[in-house]
Amino acid sequence: MAVKYLEFINPGYSTLYVRDLPYVAGSGDVAGTNPLDPNDARPLIDGEWLQLASTGTAFTRGGNNVESVPGTPDGEGSVQAFPFFLEKGRYDAQHSKLCHIVMGPHGFEFRTKACRSSGLSVNDKVSVWDWTGLGGGVIRRVLAAWSSGYVVGRVTRVFGTNDISVLYTPGA
Repeated sequence: MAVKYLEFINPGYSTLYVRDLPYVAGSGDVAGTNPLDPNDARPLIDGEWLQLASTGTAFTRGGNNVESVPGTPDGEGSVQAFPFFLEKGRYDAQHSKLCHIVMGPHGFEFRTKACRSSGLSVNDKVSVWDWTGLGGGVIRRVLAAWSSGYVVGRVTRVFGTNDISVLYTPGA
């Protein structure tokens, strides 16, 4: 994939808490697909946000996979979500179907292009939404301006259109 959607600013990746759990299909996934396979119709991308499934032992995209108004974020997350991040060269994830997510510690900063920056400015809260704005008509779970629901963090810088940095402070 040519576009880098997630980059850790402070601290570096090696000091972050990570977890690998299986992926279970959400409402927008077709049965029998593998979103960890880059050739899937709806593959996961670095920076896409996942939440714990109802079982608590697997991750899923969550949301309702619907935009009421096309091109407008919809289906705000009401539960804690975590960014999907797979190190380059981790082909084992396709076979094992384990999602590699970053869980903390609270207060790390990252830059993301898996977002909708419209209306955002420094110190605004962000949360997880369904959105087709990353192209291909595929609805993904990305960050957008918070209005209610679960806060993921606060914007620390707006670099340009759909390119922001966020201080990860979940629930704040």
